[in-house]
Amino acid sequence: MAVTKLEQWKSERRIKSRPFIVGERMHVVEIECDHCSRHFFRWTSTAAAYWRCDDCTAIV
Repeated sequence: MAVTKLEQWKSERRIKSRPFIVGERMHVVEIECDHCSRHFFRWTSTAAAYWRCDDCTAIV
């Protein structure tokens, strides 16, 4: 049976941990990707929603 995108998204949301914040300055945080360990920047207000970099998110 094929796994739909919604089912895959739900399963990833369940196992997801908080983003690993490396550094924080003003309104920007540096986050380490859970998948490839690359560092990327996000606004503090939206950082909780990100746990993978854009490249790793596109792979899924």
